[in-house]
Formats: sequence, structure tokens, C-alpha cells
Amino acid sequence: MRSADPLSILLLEDQGLVRAGMRALIQVCEPLAAIQECSSFDEAVERASNHHFDIAFLDIDLKTEKSGLDVLRHLRSHDEDTRVVMLSGRSEREVVMECIGAGASGFILKDMENDGVFRRALDTIFQGSIFLPANVIGRGAFSPTAASRPGSIEGLGLSGRSLEALYYLCQGLPNKTIARRMGIEEGTIRKDYVPKLFRAFKVLRRTELVVEVARRGLVIPRPPQEADRPH
Repeated sequence: MRSADPLSILLLEDQGLVRAGMRALIQVCEPLAAIQECSSFDEAVERASNHHFDIAFLDIDLKTEKSGLDVLRHLRSHDEDTRVVMLSGRSEREVVMECIGAGASGFILKDMENDGVFRRALDTIFQGSIFLPANVIGRGAFSPTAASRPGSIEGLGLSGRSLEALYYLCQGLPNKTIARRMGIEEGTIRKDYVPKLFRAFKVLRRTELVVEVARRGLVIPRPPQEADRPH
């Protein structure tokens, strides 16, 4: 997640006071981040069409027909590789899983009881890990026991190109985009790397894989070529 350049961040939130508070907290965690704010679907899409963002924080529940989830779907349909974290006051598991299935790589509740919890969520995201609500990574997680070494990818039997594929999957990218970034055929991602990763984490779906990575607190190493990729 880290690079030599400051992070470019898109913040979509239709309530001005809430947006200002979120911006302030983001700047506490990432003082050098370049943050662009918007309050609607149309504004977010316009910003994304004119600028590449490393991370987008998208409020799901906008007071318009189009939601933050629609912005996420737009980004993925246009092959944008922006890492997307959803913001919501709702914590229902089906809502979180729908967002993950659409390509989100994080979900933060806006009604957390204090700023400290929200800051810890942001820290998790900026460290390159995945933050999900407790009701998703707790009792409903997909592995019966915790990882023997939380935060470590050792022992998974993954290295090299498999870890690259895992990194991109955790960013919510579709197979086509992952294949292009890795310089291989899309079929290789679908038939080789994805099944191998599912076996390693003992899951059956992408959504389950993302949840399991979040539950273990894993930070997947950034592929070397990402550090040199222009924004």
C-alpha cells in the first residue's frame, strides 16, 4: 500500500459535517494524502474519470437514486484499479458481502462509538490490510480456528506470482485487470491462481477469501512492479 508518493484519495460522503470529520481523521492517519471530496454519484464518477485515485472511501447511502455501491460498480466496469473502502451506517452481513462481491476491499461503519475506533480502521486500511465489521469476521468467518501467527503469510505455501494474484484479489480487481497487471492470460488467473488461493485459505468464493484475509489480519506484500507504476 505504501509508496514514495503521497496517497491520492477520493472521499464520497453527502453530509458535509460528516465528510469534514472523515477528512480530518484521514489526514491524521495520512498527513500527506491528497484528498478530493465529493457528495454525489455524478461528482464521484467525474472525478474518477479525470484522476487516478489510490483509495476511494465511498458512502453507500447517498440521498440520491445512485449509491456509493453504484460508484464502486462503475469503477470496476471501467477497469479502474482504485482500492475501494465502503462507508455505511448499516452493518448487515448481506450488505457487507454485496460490497465485497462488487469489488470492495474494506468496509467501515460510520456510527462507530468513537473516533479512536474509526482511526484504527483507517490505520488498518493504510497499512495494506482489510478492515471489515466484527460481525463479518467474527462468528461468521470461514475458518474454525485463528491463524497460528496472525498477520503473517508464512505457512500458507504461497510465494511469488501466487502472492501477486492474492494482492490483486484483495484489492477487489476482476480477473481481466489482474491478468493485465501480471502480464498473463486471463484464463491462467481463473483456472490456476484463483483455485490455488481458494485451497490455501479453504474457501470457495472470492468474498470468503477477502473475509478470511481480513480475519487473519494479513498484510499481503505489494508486488515490486506496483512501486514504479505511475498514478
